[in-house]
Amino acid sequence: MAAASKKKLYYKIGEACRKLDIQPYVLRYWETEFPFLQPDKSKSGQRVYTPEELEVIARIKELLYDEGYTIAGAKKKLEAEVESGGPKKAAAKPE
Repeated sequence: MAAASKKKLYYKIGEACRKLDIQPYVLRYWETEFPFLQPDKSKSGQRVYTPEELEVIARIKELLYDEGYTIAGAKKKLEAEVESGGPKKAAAKPE
């Protein structure tokens, strides 16, 4: 049971979506809209997300669904948070 209590280093797209209660197509779309959300891919080509990336995705969901931001508004808000060192995000400042 000790192995089950360890934090995972990476989550596959299906696992991430179940954990965050979103559909995979939504997450894939957000990847196209939020340039700093670029998950690595496994050797088999499957998207894998770090716990830090899950935090970013959860923040995106919160901005869009709970706070009523548009995609453009959420981008600006997240960029401002990243620049100000706001909520701990793994997102790098877009270039």
